[in-house]
Amino acid sequence: MDEKTILLKGGNIVSEIGVIPGGYLLIKGQKISSLGEAGVAVTADETIDVSGKTVVPGFIDMHTHGMMDVDFMESDVPATMRGFEYYAAFGVTRLVASTLSNPMETIISQAKRIRQAGEESVIGDILHGVHVEGPWLAPRCRGGHALEYLKKPEKMDVERLLGEAGDIVKTVTYAPELDNSVWLTEQLADYGIVPVLGHTEASYEDAEKVIRAGARHVTHMYDTTMGYKENPDEALVMLPGMETAVLYHNHVSIELIGCPVHVPKPFFKYIDKVKPWDKKVIVTDCLVGTGRPDGTVLTYKDGRKVYVEEGVLRMIDDDPAVNGNLTGSAVTINRAFKRLCEYAELPIHEAVRWVSYNPAATLGIQNETGSLRAGKFADIVIMDDQFNVEMTLLKGKTIFQGGVL
Repeated sequence: MDEKTILLKGGNIVSEIGVIPGGYLLIKGQKISSLGEAGVAVTADETIDVSGKTVVPGFIDMHTHGMMDVDFMESDVPATMRGFEYYAAFGVTRLVASTLSNPMETIISQAKRIRQAGEESVIGDILHGVHVEGPWLAPRCRGGHALEYLKKPEKMDVERLLGEAGDIVKTVTYAPELDNSVWLTEQLADYGIVPVLGHTEASYEDAEKVIRAGARHVTHMYDTTMGYKENPDEALVMLPGMETAVLYHNHVSIELIGCPVHVPKPFFKYIDKVKPWDKKVIVTDCLVGTGRPDGTVLTYKDGRKVYVEEGVLRMIDDDPAVNGNLTGSAVTINRAFKRLCEYAELPIHEAVRWVSYNPAATLGIQNETGSLRAGKFADIVIMDDQFNVEMTLLKGKTIFQGGVL
Protein backbone atom coordinates (compact mmCIF):
# COMPACT_ATOMS: atom_id res chain seq x y z
CA MET A 1 0.00 0.00 0.00
CA ASP A 2 1.38 3.42 -0.99
CA GLU A 3 2.09 5.85 1.83
CA LYS A 4 -0.07 8.98 1.97
CA THR A 5 1.60 12.22 0.94
CA ILE A 6 0.84 15.63 2.47
CA LEU A 7 2.08 18.92 1.04
CA LEU A 8 2.52 22.00 3.24
CA LYS A 9 2.61 24.87 0.78
CA GLY A 10 3.30 28.60 0.93
CA GLY A 11 4.66 28.98 4.47
CA ASN A 12 7.99 30.14 5.82
CA ILE A 13 9.78 26.80 6.19
CA VAL A 14 12.47 26.88 8.89
CA SER A 15 14.96 24.33 7.61
CA GLU A 16 18.27 23.26 9.15
CA ILE A 17 20.16 25.99 7.28
CA GLY A 18 17.70 28.88 7.28
CA VAL A 19 14.23 30.09 6.40
CA ILE A 20 12.68 29.28 3.00
CA PRO A 21 10.09 32.06 2.41
CA GLY A 22 6.86 30.81 0.87
CA GLY A 23 8.35 27.36 0.44
CA TYR A 24 6.96 23.85 0.54
CA LEU A 25 7.44 20.71 2.62
CA LEU A 26 6.35 17.28 1.42
CA ILE A 27 5.50 14.50 3.88
CA LYS A 28 5.39 10.86 2.81
CA GLY A 29 4.02 8.54 5.46
CA GLN A 30 5.77 9.30 8.73
CA LYS A 31 8.73 11.18 7.29
CA ILE A 32 9.71 14.34 5.47
CA SER A 33 10.26 13.54 1.81
CA SER A 34 11.45 16.91 0.50
CA LEU A 35 11.34 20.64 1.10
CA GLY A 36 12.28 23.63 -0.97
CA GLU A 37 11.47 26.95 -2.57
CA ALA A 38 8.23 28.12 -4.11
CA GLY A 39 7.63 27.38 -7.75
CA VAL A 40 8.66 23.74 -7.65
CA ALA A 41 5.95 21.48 -9.07
CA VAL A 42 4.98 19.07 -6.28
CA THR A 43 1.83 16.98 -6.04
CA ALA A 44 0.40 15.16 -3.03
CA ASP A 45 -2.68 13.31 -1.82
CA GLU A 46 -3.48 16.28 0.44
CA THR A 47 -2.35 19.91 0.21
CA ILE A 48 -2.45 22.27 3.20
CA ASP A 49 -2.09 25.98 2.49
CA VAL A 50 0.15 27.45 5.19
CA SER A 51 0.66 30.85 3.53
CA GLY A 52 1.59 33.51 6.06
CA LYS A 53 2.45 30.86 8.67
CA THR A 54 5.78 29.67 10.01
CA VAL A 55 6.63 25.97 9.77
CA VAL A 56 9.18 24.76 12.35
CA PRO A 57 10.37 21.40 13.69
CA GLY A 58 8.34 20.01 16.58
CA PHE A 59 9.32 21.23 20.03
CA ILE A 60 11.07 18.91 22.48
CA ASP A 61 10.49 19.69 26.16
CA MET A 62 13.04 17.63 28.07
CA HIS A 63 12.11 18.98 31.51
CA THR A 64 8.43 19.34 32.40
CA HIS A 65 6.33 18.20 35.35
CA GLY A 66 2.83 18.62 33.96
CA MET A 67 0.25 21.17 32.89
CA MET A 68 -3.43 22.06 33.16
CA ASP A 69 -4.81 19.43 35.60
CA VAL A 70 -2.07 16.83 34.99
CA ASP A 71 0.82 16.29 37.40
CA PHE A 72 3.30 13.68 36.17
CA MET A 73 4.24 12.84 39.76
CA GLU A 74 0.67 11.94 40.75
CA SER A 75 -1.51 11.39 37.66
CA ASP A 76 -2.87 7.99 36.79
CA VAL A 77 -2.58 6.50 33.29
CA PRO A 78 -5.74 8.10 31.78
CA ALA A 79 -4.80 11.55 33.14
CA THR A 80 -1.25 11.23 31.83
CA MET A 81 -2.59 10.30 28.40
CA ARG A 82 -4.79 13.40 28.53
CA GLY A 83 -1.70 15.40 29.41
CA PHE A 84 0.00 14.34 26.19
CA GLU A 85 -2.83 16.06 24.27
CA TYR A 86 -2.30 19.26 26.25
CA TYR A 87 1.36 19.35 25.26
CA ALA A 88 0.51 18.77 21.60
CA ALA A 89 -1.62 21.93 21.66
CA PHE A 90 1.50 23.98 22.36
CA GLY A 91 3.67 22.34 19.71
CA VAL A 92 5.41 19.60 21.69
CA THR A 93 6.22 16.49 19.64
CA ARG A 94 8.55 14.87 22.21
CA LEU A 95 8.51 15.28 25.97
CA VAL A 96 10.44 13.90 28.88
CA ALA A 97 8.04 13.71 31.82
CA SER A 98 9.73 14.79 35.05
CA THR A 99 9.23 13.36 38.52
CA LEU A 100 9.99 15.04 41.85
CA SER A 101 11.87 13.90 44.96
CA ASN A 102 9.94 11.12 46.67
CA PRO A 103 10.66 7.68 48.10
CA MET A 104 12.28 5.59 45.37
CA GLU A 105 9.35 3.17 45.39
CA THR A 106 6.98 6.04 44.52
CA ILE A 107 9.25 7.37 41.76
CA ILE A 108 9.55 3.95 40.15
CA SER A 109 5.79 3.30 40.37
CA GLN A 110 5.05 6.63 38.70
CA ALA A 111 7.66 6.03 35.99
CA LYS A 112 5.89 2.76 35.19
CA ARG A 113 2.53 4.54 34.94
CA ILE A 114 4.01 7.09 32.57
CA ARG A 115 5.49 4.26 30.50
CA GLN A 116 2.07 2.57 30.36
CA ALA A 117 0.44 5.82 29.26
CA GLY A 118 2.93 6.07 26.41
CA GLU A 119 2.14 2.52 25.35
CA GLU A 120 -1.65 2.99 25.43
CA SER A 121 -2.06 6.53 24.09
CA VAL A 122 -2.87 7.02 20.41
CA ILE A 123 -0.22 9.75 20.44
CA GLY A 124 2.14 7.81 22.70
CA ASP A 125 5.09 8.58 20.42
CA ILE A 126 5.09 12.05 21.98
CA LEU A 127 6.62 10.49 25.10
CA HIS A 128 10.37 10.08 24.86
CA GLY A 129 10.75 8.98 28.47
CA VAL A 130 11.07 10.05 32.09
CA HIS A 131 13.36 12.55 33.78
CA VAL A 132 14.11 11.63 37.41
CA GLU A 133 14.76 14.89 39.27
CA GLY A 134 15.69 14.00 42.84
CA PRO A 135 16.00 12.67 45.47
CA TRP A 136 19.78 13.03 45.01
CA LEU A 137 19.87 16.82 45.42
CA ALA A 138 21.69 19.33 47.66
CA PRO A 139 19.42 20.37 50.56
CA ARG A 140 20.24 24.09 50.26
CA CYS A 141 19.43 24.02 46.54
CA ARG A 142 16.34 21.83 46.72
CA GLY A 143 13.93 24.52 45.42
CA GLY A 144 10.45 22.98 45.40
CA HIS A 145 11.65 19.52 46.42
CA ALA A 146 10.69 18.28 49.89
CA LEU A 147 13.66 18.16 52.27
CA GLU A 148 12.43 14.96 53.91
CA TYR A 149 13.02 12.95 50.72
CA LEU A 150 16.55 14.13 49.90
CA LYS A 151 19.40 11.66 50.27
CA LYS A 152 22.68 10.58 48.72
CA PRO A 153 22.61 7.96 45.94
CA GLU A 154 22.77 4.49 47.42
CA LYS A 155 23.51 1.31 45.52
CA MET A 156 20.21 -0.39 46.35
CA ASP A 157 18.12 2.56 45.12
CA VAL A 158 20.13 3.05 41.93
CA GLU A 159 20.06 -0.63 41.02
CA ARG A 160 16.34 -0.81 41.68
CA LEU A 161 15.63 2.27 39.53
CA LEU A 162 17.69 0.92 36.64
CA GLY A 163 16.35 -2.60 36.99
CA GLU A 164 12.66 -1.67 37.13
CA ALA A 165 12.45 1.52 35.10
CA GLY A 166 15.77 1.88 33.30
CA ASP A 167 14.13 1.47 29.89
CA ILE A 168 11.86 4.51 30.32
CA VAL A 169 14.22 6.75 32.32
CA LYS A 170 16.20 8.96 29.92
CA THR A 171 17.73 11.61 32.20
CA VAL A 172 18.57 11.84 35.91
CA THR A 173 19.37 15.07 37.77
CA TYR A 174 21.63 14.94 40.83
CA ALA A 175 24.06 17.10 42.81
CA PRO A 176 27.73 16.23 42.06
CA GLU A 177 28.91 17.04 45.59
CA LEU A 178 26.98 14.15 47.14
CA ASP A 179 28.76 10.95 48.14
CA ASN A 180 28.71 8.28 45.40
CA SER A 181 27.90 10.82 42.66
CA VAL A 182 30.80 9.73 40.45
CA TRP A 183 29.73 6.09 40.79
CA LEU A 184 26.13 7.14 40.01
CA THR A 185 27.32 8.98 36.88
CA GLU A 186 29.11 5.88 35.67
CA GLN A 187 26.07 3.66 36.26
CA LEU A 188 23.75 6.01 34.37
CA ALA A 189 26.14 6.48 31.47
CA ASP A 190 26.68 2.74 31.19
CA TYR A 191 22.90 2.27 31.01
CA GLY A 192 22.49 4.89 28.27
CA ILE A 193 20.82 7.43 30.56
CA VAL A 194 21.99 11.07 30.37
CA PRO A 195 23.62 12.09 33.71
CA VAL A 196 22.55 15.67 34.56
CA LEU A 197 23.99 18.14 37.08
CA GLY A 198 21.44 20.18 39.01
CA HIS A 199 20.12 21.48 42.33
CA THR A 200 23.72 21.88 43.38
CA GLU A 201 26.33 24.10 45.01
CA ALA A 202 29.16 21.85 43.82
CA SER A 203 32.74 23.00 43.68
CA TYR A 204 34.63 23.13 40.41
CA GLU A 205 36.42 19.92 41.40
CA ASP A 206 33.17 18.06 42.18
CA ALA A 207 31.66 19.09 38.86
CA GLU A 208 34.83 18.13 36.98
CA LYS A 209 34.75 14.64 38.46
CA VAL A 210 31.25 13.85 37.25
CA ILE A 211 31.82 15.47 33.86
CA ARG A 212 34.89 13.28 33.46
CA ALA A 213 32.72 10.29 34.40
CA GLY A 214 30.06 11.11 31.81
CA ALA A 215 27.74 13.92 32.99
CA ARG A 216 26.59 15.80 29.88
CA HIS A 217 23.82 18.27 30.78
CA VAL A 218 22.78 20.85 33.40
CA THR A 219 19.25 21.20 34.78
CA HIS A 220 17.84 24.76 34.70
CA MET A 221 21.08 26.72 34.97
CA TYR A 222 20.90 29.80 37.24
CA ASP A 223 17.99 28.35 39.14
CA THR A 224 19.12 26.26 42.15
CA THR A 225 22.64 26.07 40.70
CA MET A 226 25.16 28.02 42.82
CA GLY A 227 28.13 28.93 40.67
CA TYR A 228 30.79 30.78 42.65
CA LYS A 229 31.94 31.20 46.26
CA GLU A 230 34.32 33.47 48.11
CA ASN A 231 37.59 31.84 49.13
CA PRO A 232 37.43 31.48 52.93
CA ASP A 233 41.21 31.87 53.10
CA GLU A 234 41.49 34.88 50.80
CA ALA A 235 39.04 37.73 51.28
CA LEU A 236 37.26 38.92 48.12
CA VAL A 237 38.87 36.21 46.00
CA MET A 238 36.34 34.06 44.16
CA LEU A 239 36.64 30.30 43.81
CA PRO A 240 35.48 28.63 40.60
CA GLY A 241 32.37 26.50 41.03
CA MET A 242 30.26 24.19 38.93
CA GLU A 243 29.36 27.02 36.54
CA THR A 244 33.01 27.36 35.50
CA ALA A 245 33.24 23.63 34.81
CA VAL A 246 30.11 23.37 32.68
CA LEU A 247 30.95 26.51 30.70
CA TYR A 248 34.49 25.32 30.11
CA HIS A 249 33.51 21.91 28.74
CA ASN A 250 31.89 22.38 25.34
CA HIS A 251 30.38 18.89 25.33
CA VAL A 252 28.13 19.72 28.32
CA SER A 253 24.77 21.21 27.32
CA ILE A 254 22.92 23.74 29.45
CA GLU A 255 19.18 24.25 29.80
CA LEU A 256 17.45 27.49 30.75
CA ILE A 257 13.82 27.86 31.82
CA GLY A 258 12.14 30.14 29.25
CA CYS A 259 10.96 32.58 31.90
CA PRO A 260 12.52 35.91 33.02
CA VAL A 261 11.63 35.27 36.67
CA HIS A 262 13.64 32.05 36.92
CA VAL A 263 16.36 33.28 34.55
CA PRO A 264 17.18 37.02 34.38
CA LYS A 265 17.17 38.18 30.77
CA PRO A 266 20.93 38.81 30.35
CA PHE A 267 21.66 35.12 30.91
CA PHE A 268 19.92 34.20 27.65
CA LYS A 269 22.36 36.30 25.62
CA TYR A 270 25.26 35.16 27.77
CA ILE A 271 24.64 31.43 27.29
CA ASP A 272 24.04 31.98 23.59
CA LYS A 273 27.47 33.62 23.38
CA VAL A 274 29.54 31.19 25.45
CA LYS A 275 28.12 27.75 24.60
CA PRO A 276 28.40 25.95 21.23
CA TRP A 277 25.36 26.25 18.97
CA ASP A 278 24.08 22.75 19.77
CA LYS A 279 24.65 22.83 23.56
CA LYS A 280 21.96 25.28 24.69
CA VAL A 281 18.40 24.20 25.42
CA ILE A 282 15.17 25.90 26.46
CA VAL A 283 12.78 23.99 28.75
CA THR A 284 9.59 24.86 30.58
CA ASP A 285 10.04 23.00 33.90
CA CYS A 286 6.31 23.71 34.06
CA LEU A 287 3.91 22.34 36.65
CA VAL A 288 0.23 21.46 36.99
CA GLY A 289 -1.74 24.66 36.32
CA THR A 290 0.30 25.64 33.29
CA GLY A 291 -1.99 26.74 30.46
CA ARG A 292 -4.60 28.08 32.88
CA PRO A 293 -5.50 31.81 32.79
CA ASP A 294 -3.72 34.28 35.05
CA GLY A 295 -5.34 34.38 38.48
CA THR A 296 -6.29 30.69 38.47
CA VAL A 297 -5.98 29.28 42.01
CA LEU A 298 -4.81 25.70 42.57
CA THR A 299 -5.03 23.72 45.81
CA TYR A 300 -2.54 20.91 46.37
CA LYS A 301 -3.33 17.70 48.24
CA ASP A 302 -1.51 18.97 51.32
CA GLY A 303 -3.69 22.12 51.41
CA ARG A 304 -1.16 24.57 50.00
CA LYS A 305 -2.54 27.06 47.51
CA VAL A 306 -0.88 28.74 44.54
CA TYR A 307 -2.00 31.02 41.73
CA VAL A 308 -0.95 31.50 38.12
CA GLU A 309 0.65 34.81 37.17
CA GLU A 310 2.44 35.65 33.92
CA GLY A 311 4.01 32.27 33.34
CA VAL A 312 4.87 31.38 36.94
CA LEU A 313 3.13 29.95 40.01
CA ARG A 314 3.11 31.97 43.23
CA MET A 315 2.12 30.95 46.75
CA ILE A 316 -0.99 31.99 48.65
CA ASP A 317 -0.27 32.16 52.37
CA ASP A 318 -1.39 34.05 55.47
CA ASP A 319 2.25 34.81 56.21
CA PRO A 320 3.18 37.99 54.29
CA ALA A 321 6.77 36.75 54.09
CA VAL A 322 5.60 33.72 52.11
CA ASN A 323 2.56 35.03 50.23
CA GLY A 324 3.41 35.69 46.61
CA ASN A 325 6.68 33.76 46.67
CA LEU A 326 7.72 32.00 43.48
CA THR A 327 6.99 28.28 43.58
CA GLY A 328 7.40 27.11 39.99
CA SER A 329 7.09 27.65 36.27
CA ALA A 330 3.85 27.87 34.30
CA VAL A 331 5.31 28.72 30.91
CA THR A 332 4.39 26.77 27.77
CA ILE A 333 7.12 25.82 25.30
CA ASN A 334 5.87 28.08 22.49
CA ARG A 335 5.96 31.08 24.88
CA ALA A 336 9.42 30.07 26.08
CA PHE A 337 10.51 29.95 22.43
CA LYS A 338 9.08 33.42 21.76
CA ARG A 339 10.86 34.85 24.79
CA LEU A 340 14.15 33.31 23.73
CA CYS A 341 13.92 35.05 20.36
CA GLU A 342 13.31 38.34 22.15
CA TYR A 343 15.74 38.06 25.06
CA ALA A 344 18.69 36.66 23.10
CA GLU A 345 17.77 38.69 20.00
CA LEU A 346 17.99 35.61 17.81
CA PRO A 347 16.50 35.01 14.36
CA ILE A 348 13.93 32.25 14.41
CA HIS A 349 16.09 29.70 12.54
CA GLU A 350 18.76 29.97 15.27
CA ALA A 351 16.38 30.13 18.24
CA VAL A 352 14.41 27.07 17.12
CA ARG A 353 17.49 24.91 17.63
CA TRP A 354 17.17 25.53 21.38
CA VAL A 355 13.71 23.92 21.46
CA SER A 356 14.11 21.28 18.76
CA TYR A 357 17.50 20.11 17.50
CA ASN A 358 19.55 20.77 20.63
CA PRO A 359 17.33 18.85 23.07
CA ALA A 360 17.18 16.07 20.47
CA ALA A 361 20.99 16.03 20.36
CA THR A 362 21.22 15.98 24.16
CA LEU A 363 18.86 13.00 24.23
CA GLY A 364 20.62 11.27 21.33
CA ILE A 365 17.65 11.34 18.92
CA GLN A 366 18.85 14.10 16.56
CA ASN A 367 19.08 11.72 13.61
CA GLU A 368 15.33 11.07 13.68
CA THR A 369 13.81 14.35 14.86
CA GLY A 370 14.62 17.91 15.88
CA SER A 371 14.87 19.61 12.48
CA LEU A 372 13.15 19.81 9.10
CA ARG A 373 15.20 17.66 6.76
CA ALA A 374 14.39 14.92 4.29
CA GLY A 375 14.50 11.52 5.95
CA LYS A 376 13.56 12.70 9.44
CA PHE A 377 10.20 12.09 11.08
CA ALA A 378 7.59 14.66 10.11
CA ASP A 379 7.44 16.22 13.59
CA ILE A 380 6.20 19.66 12.64
CA VAL A 381 4.60 22.76 14.16
CA ILE A 382 2.71 25.43 12.22
CA MET A 383 2.56 28.81 14.01
CA ASP A 384 1.22 32.29 13.38
CA ASP A 385 3.39 35.41 13.73
CA GLN A 386 2.69 35.55 17.50
CA PHE A 387 4.00 32.00 18.04
CA ASN A 388 0.50 30.63 18.63
CA VAL A 389 0.36 26.99 17.55
CA GLU A 390 -2.21 26.27 14.85
CA MET A 391 -1.24 22.69 14.00
CA THR A 392 1.06 20.01 15.39
CA LEU A 393 2.09 16.91 13.45
CA LEU A 394 3.79 13.91 15.01
CA LYS A 395 5.33 11.46 12.53
CA GLY A 396 3.14 12.90 9.82
CA LYS A 397 -0.09 12.59 11.81
CA THR A 398 -2.02 15.67 12.95
CA ILE A 399 -2.24 15.53 16.74
CA PHE A 400 -3.49 19.09 17.28
CA GLN A 401 -5.36 21.57 15.13
CA GLY A 402 -7.41 24.60 15.99
CA GLY A 403 -5.58 27.34 17.92
CA VAL A 404 -4.48 27.88 21.51
CA LEU A 405 -6.20 26.13 24.42
